Amino acid sequence: MFDNLLSQLRDNPRLRWGVALIIGIFWLYGILLLRDNLQQQTQQHRATAQSVTRLQAQLAQPQWPTRVTPTKVMAVQLEGKLWQAATPGLAQAALQDWLNASMAKAGISKPQISVTVLEEAASSTPTQSQGNSPPSSSPSGPPADLWKLKAKLNLEFSAPSLMSFLTLIENHDKQIVVSALNVRKEPSPRVDMELYVYFQKPGAR
Repeated sequence: MFDNLLSQLRDNPRLRWGVALIIGIFWLYGILLLRDNLQQQTQQHRATAQSVTRLQAQLAQPQWPTRVTPTKVMAVQLEGKLWQAATPGLAQAALQDWLNASMAKAGISKPQISVTVLEEAASSTPTQSQGNSPPSSSPSGPPADLWKLKAKLNLEFSAPSLMSFLTLIENHDKQIVVSALNVRKEPSPRVDMELYVYFQKPGAR
C-alpha cells in the first residue's frame, strides 16, 4: 500500500500539490495554536504581577484592618507562584536544571540554552544619570524584592515535543512566561523561544 501511494505521488503532480497543501495547512494551524498559547500566558503573567502589586499596597495601608487577613491569604497564594532561591547564581542554576530536565522529558534533544539574570546585568552597567544614587527598580524593571531571569532556547522543531514542553510550562506550579516563540524553516526547522521567570529574594519572604 505504501509503495502504491509513493508511485501515485510520483506520477500525479496534482496529488503531490494536494499533499503539500494539507501539510502546509497543518503547519499554519500549529503555529496559530502556539501563538494563542503565548498570548494567553503573557496576559496571565501581567494579571498576576498587577495583583501582587495591588495586594502589597493594600497590606501597607493601616486603614484596611478588616481586609488584612483575606488579603494576606491571597498574597501568599500569588507569591507561591514565584520561584525561590538564595542567590542569583542559585536561581540561574535552578532554572537551567528545570529546563534541561523538562526538555528531556518532552523528547527534545541537544537544545541550546542561555539563562541570564536581568537585574544583575542591568545593575552592572550604571548610566550617567544615576550618578552615586542608590539603585532603584525602574517602572519597567522587576520589583526590588525579585530577581528576573530570562532564558533563550534554540531547539530542533518537532511539533509533538514542542507541545509537550509547552504543556509542562503551563502545568508548572511556578510562573513561567513564554515571551517569544518563532519557528524557522530554513536551513532546517528550528524553534527560538524566550522565557521569563521571577525568583523571590530571601529577604522578601
